[in-house]
Amino acid sequence: MAATSSGRKGLPWTVKFAGGLIVLLGLAIPLTRLLSAYNYSIGTRTGVIDKLSTKGFLCWTNEGQLALPNFSKSGSLTQNKGSLDNTFYFSVPEKEVEKQLEAIPPGSPVSVEYHQKMFALSLPLPFLCRRRTEYEIVGVKLAPAFTPDGVPPGKP
Repeated sequence: MAATSSGRKGLPWTVKFAGGLIVLLGLAIPLTRLLSAYNYSIGTRTGVIDKLSTKGFLCWTNEGQLALPNFSKSGSLTQNKGSLDNTFYFSVPEKEVEKQLEAIPPGSPVSVEYHQKMFALSLPLPFLCRRRTEYEIVGVKLAPAFTPDGVPPGKP
């Protein structure tokens, strides 16, 4: 007796692939949002705002650079035979904080409060386009002027 085919075929590979992709995105997006809500560290940095810009193509984010004061315990500005970068790169996801940064007079020392995340998050998907760096600025205030030797400005 020969086996007969019931005439049923499995789903085409394209439908299987599309279904698998939808399932992966359905799991990846909530997991990414959950990890994005977690703060790896919280802190402050003090320096002078060097750059504020809006970057992107489909995913526009507000980014900036904070020039940190030059310092070194060894007196040398090299680390492992390379130069030491005293630039703090950050993202500004909230409009209120962006307005505070723009109100700072150019060249003024500022202290920024940041939340460090586990990874950058600039996927061009809804709710996943917040930052291109792992540092989100959440607060800004003017800082007292700083000098290399800790001497207040205007004193010899």
